[in-house]
Amino acid sequence: MKRLLGVDVDLVIYPTDKGWWKYLYDKSVVESDTFPYFDMCTATEPYPYNLGEYYNHHPECYDYWRELDYSNLEAHTSCIEKLEHLSEYFDIVFISSIKGNHTKSKYYKLKQDFPFMKGYMATKEKFLMNNSVVAMIDDRKDILEKFDLEKRVLYSTPYTQTSECPVNFLIESWEAFSTQAFLEYYYVGDSL
Repeated sequence: MKRLLGVDVDLVIYPTDKGWWKYLYDKSVVESDTFPYFDMCTATEPYPYNLGEYYNHHPECYDYWRELDYSNLEAHTSCIEKLEHLSEYFDIVFISSIKGNHTKSKYYKLKQDFPFMKGYMATKEKFLMNNSVVAMIDDRKDILEKFDLEKRVLYSTPYTQTSECPVNFLIESWEAFSTQAFLEYYYVGDSL
């Protein structure tokens, strides 16, 4: 059995934030010139992680997460091929937070897009996997701070963080991610 590599799902694998922006915009009952429907390439300041802050007048802003159907989502460019390459050296396990009723949809979409995955865990306590994974890839520092420093791998997003813990490895994007550099740091085995 290979060592486990933990990988978050929302924002790290699938750009679920784009759907939330659209959902909030479509549900908005008040025209607002402050709505920052975003273009990640031109953002100069991080957006609040909780996009519901833009819609205090809309009490059901989190319904998107309860009803989300992953079957229509596309994984980030290069994500599948990069993780497939890493799966030659690690068992890939997706560790994702439970939100609403979409866990089943998320599982089957992951199984379809990542047939090489070792498993999927839906939990509110990702940190319980600290002693099981060689590293955890996540977009949230408040999640990563509960992992040992050498296991913290941050996937960069245009959102504010609620914690400022140090991380050991940064993934700016899947396209720019060097699996070779990652393996040189995390892989302990006979050869690369």
